[in-house]
Amino acid sequence: MRDHLRTELPLAALTMAIQRQRPGPGLLLHSDRGCQYASAEYRKALKSNGFVQSMSRK
Repeated sequence: MRDHLRTELPLAALTMAIQRQRPGPGLLLHSDRGCQYASAEYRKALKSNGFVQSMSRK
């Protein structure tokens, strides 16, 4: 946990989950519309693993 909303924290959590659980392509990952989840770096990590991103509507 941190006191900021930078992408590094959810990206580190995603990396750890991928290494531990080894989910396959097509995984649906749902999050809120936070800037850290909408960042290009986070979306790139999802896409490179074949994951599908889902976010709540406004």
